[in-house]
Amino acid sequence: MMKVLVGFDGSEGSEHALNRAITLVDEYGELILLAVIPGIDDKIFVDSKIHQRLKEKAKNLIDETLFDLGKHDFDITGMIKEGDPASIIIDVSNDLRVDLIVLGSKGSSELGNYPLGSVANKVVQYAAKPVMVVR
Repeated sequence: MMKVLVGFDGSEGSEHALNRAITLVDEYGELILLAVIPGIDDKIFVDSKIHQRLKEKAKNLIDETLFDLGKHDFDITGMIKEGDPASIIIDVSNDLRVDLIVLGSKGSSELGNYPLGSVANKVVQYAAKPVMVVR
């Protein structure tokens, strides 16, 4: 049984990563979608209203994606965390004892001002788990 964590922000790169992860998880596996948004203390936000809208967008993105993936026979979980995306991805992968982390090679989305390429690079460098970067 393979447990795969996908860093997912709705960008084209993360969509490619999700599609690749789906092919890796068999009917007995588990797919975990992780959306990471900047924390309120990251000095990106002028006010808490913007932060709240970002949280709502992330929740809608994860909920819609989970609904779309409901036809698959494997377990699917979605979660939203706040903070530095690479650090959160690494921490969650360790906490959940995943077998593989799958990320898009580049991109960005409305969920944050982080270029995904730099996130993928940092995860590849520091993660204790295997990482697949998808183009």
